[in-house]
Amino acid sequence: MYNDIIIKNFSEPEHSGEIQNPHLEFEVGNSVCGDRIRVQIVIDGEKIVKGLFRAWGCATSVATANIFCSLINGNTIEKIVTRDKSELEKMLGELEPSQYHCLDILYELHSQLKISVEEVN
Repeated sequence: MYNDIIIKNFSEPEHSGEIQNPHLEFEVGNSVCGDRIRVQIVIDGEKIVKGLFRAWGCATSVATANIFCSLINGNTIEKIVTRDKSELEKMLGELEPSQYHCLDILYELHSQLKISVEEVN
């Protein structure tokens, strides 16, 4: 069913909310299942000060959004966008086959962050 990482991040999402006047904002989704995640970010120099999300979808996608925001808050953009896929895969823990689409969402969140930063610079 759900692993402990997913349960904790779905049941107690620390980074759910909205930011007034974010520096960056992007949305990703999965057209097959209909999950959508919008992320808003405040940046100071090269460091992400705050990232919050709104998610519409399954428990695993909500947990994925919270995990992503946990990863980016307080870190430099360079550190975040240079993570490799094997490192990202560990962040969600062991998933059921029906939850694998959330790995794609996590990859897409990282990709969109990189694209959004490049557009701003």
